[in-house]
Amino acid sequence: MSSRKQIPRAYDLHARRERDFKRQRRDEIYNNNKREDHDFFQPIMMTFKAFLSTQDDSITDEEALSKYGEYKIEFQRQQLNEFFVTHKDEEWFKEKYHPVSRSERDGVVKDQISRRLAAFSTLVTSDTDVKVEENLQNELVRLMDKVVVLLEGGTTDDLEFVETDIQSTEPIKRQLHRTTSVFLNNLHPSITREEIEAVAKKFPGYLRLALSPPDSNNKFARKCWISFHREAKIREICFSLNSQKIREHELKSVVNKDLSKRVRIVDWVSDRSQVKEAFMETSVKTILALDKKAGLYEGESNPLLGEDRELDILLLYLRIVHSVDFYKGVDYSVEDEMPNRCGLVHVRPVTGQEVGEKEVTECLDRFNEKIDKFLMGLEVTLLPEETAARLGLRKEEYEVEKFVSGNMSEVDSDKWLCTLSGKKFKAPEFVRKHIMNKYCDKVEEVKTEVEFFNNFIKDEGRPSQPPPPPAKLRPPPQREQQPSESLKRPAPQDIQDDIQPPVKRSIKER
Repeated sequence: MSSRKQIPRAYDLHARRERDFKRQRRDEIYNNNKREDHDFFQPIMMTFKAFLSTQDDSITDEEALSKYGEYKIEFQRQQLNEFFVTHKDEEWFKEKYHPVSRSERDGVVKDQISRRLAAFSTLVTSDTDVKVEENLQNELVRLMDKVVVLLEGGTTDDLEFVETDIQSTEPIKRQLHRTTSVFLNNLHPSITREEIEAVAKKFPGYLRLALSPPDSNNKFARKCWISFHREAKIREICFSLNSQKIREHELKSVVNKDLSKRVRIVDWVSDRSQVKEAFMETSVKTILALDKKAGLYEGESNPLLGEDRELDILLLYLRIVHSVDFYKGVDYSVEDEMPNRCGLVHVRPVTGQEVGEKEVTECLDRFNEKIDKFLMGLEVTLLPEETAARLGLRKEEYEVEKFVSGNMSEVDSDKWLCTLSGKKFKAPEFVRKHIMNKYCDKVEEVKTEVEFFNNFIKDEGRPSQPPPPPAKLRPPPQREQQPSESLKRPAPQDIQDDIQPPVKRSIKER
């Protein structure tokens, strides 16, 4: 019997079935991916013209506008409710809107800032000669490393290791200011911090982990950094993590690289009095806003903001206490959980380039615009009560009554059943009193859920599904250009004369 290799491809039925199966499987995967992508994006709201096509022909202009407005509000309410139900159990969403989870997270952040303030007060005084400028990079790095040592619970002896580490090339055993880490680029949003810690703590040298805010353009996936002691065998840990799973989700990790250069120089004109005064004013405004948010110096003024304030001390305060890189205009919000707790810092050049007054003014305007935008983002902008109510704001009394009514039923005349306990009562008011007394914890859960949902609705900058990408327009069919008479080639006398007969091939070749 001849082998399959000797069978012409056109007549190989087995190969044809394999090709058909692979094509069908490829189409199924493609359609499933398209369906998932469609579900991920926001649904498209009908245009006014499309909405009119669903209405009766006798509708007036006023009625059409009114009904279309109602349709848009109902569409928004439905989408907000669906988004809340989809993400309400995810950790990032609860930390943002759930009253209990948000309070716990705020407490962690405030504790971190308090510890940073203590480290700043210990290391930075009026006699500190460290400046946020180009020619003092080593001194600045040494100061940042000392801050990290104190944040890690180090002692005075540990601070001396920082000096030795910079001045000597000998290996040092205790390097509290250095870590080694792995990076997870695409973490499923349902995975919690506790689940990752449970896996990471199995490896020696585990320190902490950091989670980024979710990426709405990537199905709300998050990035994760897991930090270990400097002496940990990070490549072995990374290899082991790649074989781990949290539920059905794989942990695809890579070894995180060390920062190549921690001090970066910005292109700013810094040696002019106009610039220094502007930076002083902006830094004071930024400190006041951040201190207020963190609950620092409540009822008293920050001693750094007195009449004899110094710009570099203010910039160090922002960088160390509030993790704000002033010259870059960046907030490293989760820096205390990152591998580098005081990593990057941007400094001014020693001598600025010669530029005119117009360029200086434009640079300051761009910088102040960036800082103002940052300060605006510190506070949650709430919707007006009337607007939030139209979008489905819930009322606590109504939701509690709905919960109570949903857990009682009339089984007979003058006989009511509490479905929570199975007890029977003579009247519904007795069931209501029974639920409020015996199941007060469940009633509180309803109240908390109401506050949870309302916090989400009231937030004007709330997250949402990304809009669908614009549809690709098909190019219009090109009309076949007719050559002009002068460009037309004369037809041959006999077309058959110009056509060569094909060479006959074997069946296998065909």
